Amino acid sequence: MENSRNSSDAHEFGQVIKEHLAQLQTTYGLTYLVADSALYSADNLQKFAETNLKWITRVPATLREAQQVLAQADPHNMAPLTEGYRYHVLPSRYGGIAQRWMLVYSEHRHVHAQHTVDKQLLKQGQQEVAAVERLSRMTLACEADAQQALATVTHGLHATFLHDGAVRATPRYGTRGRPRQDALPAQIVYTIAGALASSRTARPPLVDQQSCFILATNELDETLLPPTELLASYKGQSHAERGFRFLKDPRF
Repeated sequence: MENSRNSSDAHEFGQVIKEHLAQLQTTYGLTYLVADSALYSADNLQKFAETNLKWITRVPATLREAQQVLAQADPHNMAPLTEGYRYHVLPSRYGGIAQRWMLVYSEHRHVHAQHTVDKQLLKQGQQEVAAVERLSRMTLACEADAQQALATVTHGLHATFLHDGAVRATPRYGTRGRPRQDALPAQIVYTIAGALASSRTARPPLVDQQSCFILATNELDETLLPPTELLASYKGQSHAERGFRFLKDPRF
């Protein structure tokens, strides 16, 4: 979900464009409005659907639909686009508006993504180590509770994994010292055991996801706006020929 500030910015951005759309079309003869993710909201897309405006924008990565697409990003199976970029096209009806989404992998973003993911995994790994250590110090009176605790902590690990995780039963006797050979334990308690290690599988998909971004356009005809021109228009390389550019994102 977008936070309230981003939602407010998107609303104001869309309202300004709608109010000045006629002037922009008359003055600049714009073919496509190219904007950053501040444009992209369900409300704005529905407003623009009432006009003849064609737009190109980046999809906020905070959207649930975008996160689902990014989670499936596989640059190795994406088609070459231009130097340093690969892509995959998929349809979308976000906001009830038919549009074309283009998932773009950027080699330039890949370098930055590696550093970002490493920092994230280090922080998350430290948190997971602390959580497992706290759990390992706990004693549980019920084996079922211990098994549930083990399953819960194992499921919650992403930067690390628990090797040979197991529940151990420890007898406790009501007397001090070494118990007699035939003594029965007064109680049996259960603890979690296992060795925590870094996950080798967590990093690559996260780097792939953060190396990608999604562009969207309501121009469904790829012959009128091919993938290469869609990317170039967003990056500002051909806006003078194709139309009007409203925002520039220096990160791409």
